[in-house]
Amino acid sequence: NLEKYECYKQMDQLLRWRIGRPDRTHSQQLSDYVLLMKVHYLGLEDFDVFTAVTRDCVDRLQIPFSTLRLRVLDEILGPTNYRHHLTLLRAISDAVRDNAQLVLLLERVALICEKKLFLETEVEPTYNLILKVAPNNEKARKFKKLQFSHNMEWNEAAEQLKVLSEHTKDPQERARHRHELAQLYLYNLNQTGAALELLRPMSIQFPETRHTLIEAFERLEMHEDLLSALTTFERTGRDPDEIAQFKYRRGTILFKMNRQADAIRVYKEALQLQPTSLMIHEALISALLEMRMTAQLHEQLIHLQEVVQLDSSKTLLANLVSRTSRLVELAETE
Repeated sequence: NLEKYECYKQMDQLLRWRIGRPDRTHSQQLSDYVLLMKVHYLGLEDFDVFTAVTRDCVDRLQIPFSTLRLRVLDEILGPTNYRHHLTLLRAISDAVRDNAQLVLLLERVALICEKKLFLETEVEPTYNLILKVAPNNEKARKFKKLQFSHNMEWNEAAEQLKVLSEHTKDPQERARHRHELAQLYLYNLNQTGAALELLRPMSIQFPETRHTLIEAFERLEMHEDLLSALTTFERTGRDPDEIAQFKYRRGTILFKMNRQADAIRVYKEALQLQPTSLMIHEALISALLEMRMTAQLHEQLIHLQEVVQLDSSKTLLANLVSRTSRLVELAETE
């Protein structure tokens, strides 16, 4: 009846009396507190008293953040009333004694500042507070990593990725952080050996790391190791186009090692999987020229005519085919 007739002052007195009774259970006290919050926020429109009541509720009952968000932020303040959310969360944060719940609260503060209210200068201090409570916090470390990367402070970014790669709970995410750390070592810090050490154990289980590993091997000129890795990737790969690219890379290494005959064989295997690849055609033609294999060169140029679309290139190829044809005839006559 008091609520029906908007007797909010009387409701305040009654609810405070009930909250103070020692026989009230935790659940009953929480319900009383929530109703008292509604009295002051929705009835009396007194945000300061509402905040004080909420803080007292959190301090006495130590309710989890999920309950606070559902029953106070969403139900009373409204799910999109971000300014009041932010003010309230800041006011009650020091009443939260459980570190895990405090981190959840501060993460929400950071999200509101960064994504909802765009208070950019307040985001970093919030994440710094989180790291004092939880040094391995993933969201805070990701923010710091992006910040350092944006400022091209690569060593500091690497330190954040080290923590993420060791402490992130999800194995896929942990692998993604290790791959990113390896790329940073390879492309930004010129620490190819460190990149290779990270990537080698990952390449079978996490195929997305393979191309970075290949580049690390190439930079260190570890040709035999690279050939072995490429052969493994070809055997375990599922996508024909990707397998063709691995074969192309293997052919290129073989060619550098003066194993032209092996390179030609591998290039041909790659073209069987990816017959329209101009890059592989060009590599094979270069190898055939090197080996002075005129007849096969002539045959390969004919195949290439089927792939090339530009009229100017077709004309050039026709001339090349004609010239190699004469060279073939000359070789047979000799």
